[in-house]
This record gives sequence, C-alpha cells and structure tokens, in this order.
Amino acid sequence: MEKTTTRMIVAKIKDYAPALGLFVFYLVCIQLRQAGYVKNYWLQVLMFALINGMVTLGLYLINGITGQFSIGQAGFISVGAYSSGAVTTLLFNFPPLSVYVKPFVFLLSIAVGGIVAGICGYLIGRPSLRLKGDYLAIVTLAFGEILRAIIRCIPQVGGPRGFTGIPRYSTLGWIVVFFGLTVWLMRNYIHSSFGRACVSIREDELASETMGVDTTRYKVQAFVLGAMIAGVAGALLAHVLGFLHPDQFNYIRSTDFLVYLYAGGAGTMSGAIVGASLLTILPEALRFLAGWRLVIYGIVLVLMMLYRPTGICGGKEFPFLIPHVERDALSENGWETP
Repeated sequence: MEKTTTRMIVAKIKDYAPALGLFVFYLVCIQLRQAGYVKNYWLQVLMFALINGMVTLGLYLINGITGQFSIGQAGFISVGAYSSGAVTTLLFNFPPLSVYVKPFVFLLSIAVGGIVAGICGYLIGRPSLRLKGDYLAIVTLAFGEILRAIIRCIPQVGGPRGFTGIPRYSTLGWIVVFFGLTVWLMRNYIHSSFGRACVSIREDELASETMGVDTTRYKVQAFVLGAMIAGVAGALLAHVLGFLHPDQFNYIRSTDFLVYLYAGGAGTMSGAIVGASLLTILPEALRFLAGWRLVIYGIVLVLMMLYRPTGICGGKEFPFLIPHVERDALSENGWETP
C-alpha cells in the first residue's frame, strides 16, 4: 500500500515537472540578466526560441500527428501578429493606458490573434484538406502569400511600409507562460481520443474511415488548432519586436518551421521543441563567423540529416511529456514513441 502511494506521489511530481522546470528556467534567466551574465540580446534570442517552439508544436500536430503536409504557418503567424497589434495600437492606444489595464489589453490582443488565425485556419482547411501531399502544400503556401498580399493593401496597419508603434508588452515571463500552456494543451490533446484519431488518420486514412473515424472533422480540428497556436505565437512576436513588415512572413519563413520540425524529429513533441530551440539559437551563436555562419549552419543541417534522418530526438519522447498513466506501460528508460 505504501509502495503504491509513493509511486502515485512520484507520478504526480513528474506530471508537474515541466511547469516547475519552466519556472526555474525563468528565474535563472532573470537572475543571470540582473547579475550581468546574460545580455538583453540573448534574452531576446531565448524569447524567439520559445515562440518558434510554439509554432513548431502547432506544425507538429498538423504534419507529425495528423500526417498532413502544410507549409503555411508563416501566414497564420502574420494574421495573429497583425490582428493583435491592431488591438493594442489602433483600438486601445488612446488615451494612454494605466499600468493595471495594460496586461488585460495584452491578453485580449493575444486572444484576438489566436481566434482570427483559427478562423483563417478553418476557412482554408475546410475546403482544402481533401487534398493530400504536394497539393495541400501548394494550397497552404499560396494561402500564406495571399495573406501577405492582403496585408500590403491595408494602410491602417502600415501596408507595404510596415506596422510601427506596437507596444512591447511581451516579456520573458509572458512567453514562458504561453509556451507552457501550449505544451500542456498539446500533450493532453495528443494523448486523448482526439489525438489517437489523428494518429490513425496519419497511419491509414482509409482504414480510419472504415472504423468510423470522421477523418475530415479531425483533420480540420488539428489544422485549426495548429493555426491558433501560430496566431498566439505571432501575437507574442508582434509585442516583442514592436514592428511588423509583410516580408517577415514569406514562404521562406514557413520552411524554417519545417526544418525545425524535421531536424528535431517529426514524430514527437520533444523533437519539435528541441529542433526549434537549437536551430533558433545556433545561427546567433555562430554570428561571430560573419558571412560564414550560414555556411556552417547549412553544413550542420546536411550532416544532421545524413547521420540522423529521424531527427535529433529520433522518434523518442521526454518522459514528462507522456501522461503517467501511459508512462507506466512504456519502456523502463521512459523514452518511447507516443
């Protein structure tokens, strides 16, 4: 009896380990910055790594779990960024806000960014998810470019000149909170009946339909959720940079997230997080090499794909990203494919 109780307590502690780890990470970063060991530049790089991790997790749900091939994440980020920036800049910028009101306006803008991106995800996903493979990739790519062209035609958000004056409400604390919420949401979704249905679609869509799975519903659901996460990430990004330009969200930016996902390992959440974090920090760490840094970055990617084609995590998951009910049934070392 005591042994069972101890195991339950340990399992509960493991369940809360990611939240505790993020809190410790935040405290360490703040303390190092206050002590002068970490410059604001590197703190911003860490913020970009967490934001890229959120977008890559959304792409993991669409590409890695449901088996679709979308390359339009930059379009959803732009929708979230611009709509969120419009809320804080065009709607609530006059008169100057109290410091007590700003957090609520910021949260409202993030909610608007996520919802608008989700609506766009539904509008593009509902008719186009009947397509597969390259055809779906072309549609999502075209969608991102259409959004970029539309933004250029809206003078209220700066048009082709860019959107300036966005308040810099995003802090490391806010970004850590939203990154933690994204990980929590993704973990619970993937290990629920909805996530299992998405995995069955990835493995064999025809067999899933035969077993009664509404494949269109689950594919659209995953696509919209991935778009909403990208929209929230875009809202955070807008309030880190304070400036947006349509060219920040071109198709090259979308391919960056594909690289993060497949270099880290497309089959696991761990791969999405590790890939986005490492490949965001690596180019900045190589900046002292000037023009050669992109050459080194490319060589690293080529070597990674040659010697680790399944990604850095190789189809294995961090134990704390697996619910303890399933974790007990997995391997002794705690690393398994979900």
